[in-house]
Amino acid sequence: MRSEFSRRGFLGGAGAAAAGITAGSMSAASAAGGAPRELPKGRSILPGDPRYQTLGQGFNQRWSSSPAYIRLVGNEADAVAELNRALDRGLRPTVRGGGHCYEGFVDNDRGVILDLSTMRGVAASTDKFGRPTYCVEGGATNWDVYTALFREHAVTLPAGSCYSVGAGGHICGGGFGLLSRRHGLTVDHLVQVDVVTVRGGTAVVTAAHREDAKGSPEQDLFWAHTGGGGGNFGVVLRYHFAPDVPQPPPRVWLSSVAWPWEELLERPADFETLVRNFGTFMAEHSGPQESLYQGLFAILKLTHHSNGNVVLVSQWDGDDPAPLDAFVAAVEQGMATRSVVQTRAAGGLFLPYPEKRRQLPWFQATMTLNPSGDNRRGKYKSAYHREPFSPAQIATFRDWLVRDVEGADLSKTLVQIDSYGCRINTRAPEETAVPQRDSIMKLQYQTYWTDPAEDSDHLAYLRDFYRDVYRETGGVPEIDTATDGAYVNYPDVDLGTANQRDPAYPRLYYKDNYARLQRTKAYWDGEEVFHHAQSVRPAKA
Repeated sequence: MRSEFSRRGFLGGAGAAAAGITAGSMSAASAAGGAPRELPKGRSILPGDPRYQTLGQGFNQRWSSSPAYIRLVGNEADAVAELNRALDRGLRPTVRGGGHCYEGFVDNDRGVILDLSTMRGVAASTDKFGRPTYCVEGGATNWDVYTALFREHAVTLPAGSCYSVGAGGHICGGGFGLLSRRHGLTVDHLVQVDVVTVRGGTAVVTAAHREDAKGSPEQDLFWAHTGGGGGNFGVVLRYHFAPDVPQPPPRVWLSSVAWPWEELLERPADFETLVRNFGTFMAEHSGPQESLYQGLFAILKLTHHSNGNVVLVSQWDGDDPAPLDAFVAAVEQGMATRSVVQTRAAGGLFLPYPEKRRQLPWFQATMTLNPSGDNRRGKYKSAYHREPFSPAQIATFRDWLVRDVEGADLSKTLVQIDSYGCRINTRAPEETAVPQRDSIMKLQYQTYWTDPAEDSDHLAYLRDFYRDVYRETGGVPEIDTATDGAYVNYPDVDLGTANQRDPAYPRLYYKDNYARLQRTKAYWDGEEVFHHAQSVRPAKA
């Protein structure tokens, strides 16, 4: 019952232990080696503390809450103790890593926010079997991961470009990035996850490994964190990755070109040609057997016309730039509007150099392509595409991107089309919890603003835009068609909520994998201690 979180309620009121560490809650290393248990270390942020308002608000300023308190979790023992404390007091817990959740899933009026942002270690470690791993704590950011792994070990993860995104949520949602076409998703390299769950009304730590017994609850718990989304099963303390995680390329080429909307408005056919060419190229060069263009990651940013330019940003990891040049030429083939150098931000990634391409050391390039944008209000939607865009979809993109809404600034509104596929598509849909394993593009619909008075205009605009693009499949990117659902890390409550009778999000995020996620939820969190608007619902007994 989600309305009751008391451990006394779970245990029938008799023998409920005081908040603290249980015998089963030691770290994986402690449990295996008999090392002394650590003492809880952290601090509570209460109303009236100057940090309270800031820590109660997410990156998306549409969301803020007034919890009973915010716990800055300092270590594993503290996570266990504070979760038990919340259960004893009947307070709902929610978990925050980096705070970039697009929807208000961490918001928790009168509950407890368990904030992991001080647990941001990244280091060489071992798994529960004593084998070497790279360990990432649940509060680390992408930038923590990149700097530590690169500087100390000359390796990296194929994760996202935004530096301040929390790895704790990014990874378990099946995070991807500019190296994913060559190296797969983050979860394709994951071997163990250490999670605080609630068993028998008490918080315990479980080290769930990829090689746990097939069909065991522990293996299911590990699998659920390979794309099952954050906030569903417990508090993720640590991720362990295989020692053969990718080495980044020594150098990469960055390219940033743009097509002025002023000219595209005069030549509507050029917009159609541009979008068609991009989709066609990705269809031809994103299969699991692709060799030449595995090292290309490209982002076509279809901005609202008030922004000024449609932009193509690319990263190419080969020393010879000829394939990169051939790609850019293929994208603009047949256009009368010629590309220009893009030297200012256009809704995100850009290359601030006065030439169309430049070669940089990989780490420097990663710093260049590392924006998270201003703290502002936002709304997001997503879609996986398995085929090039249809003429009707391209026409719909243009129709909406040239529309204006009186009283609303749409200059920070865009459809971001990311390249996808290649090594991502070498895995079977059921191998991880990420089922979309044959897509060639992943789209993110975005709109940003600062004035709360514009909320309804921006929300309505993006909602209707999205529905119109996918009107032939019921207003959503239906699965197993030319599209293949939506991305759990870009959550969108317009796809339904957990309290609805038949919401669309389980199908669109998880496809056939949802049934296993539900069984895992029933075992590890059948009382739904951890829940939010789009959480996994436990299977019925």
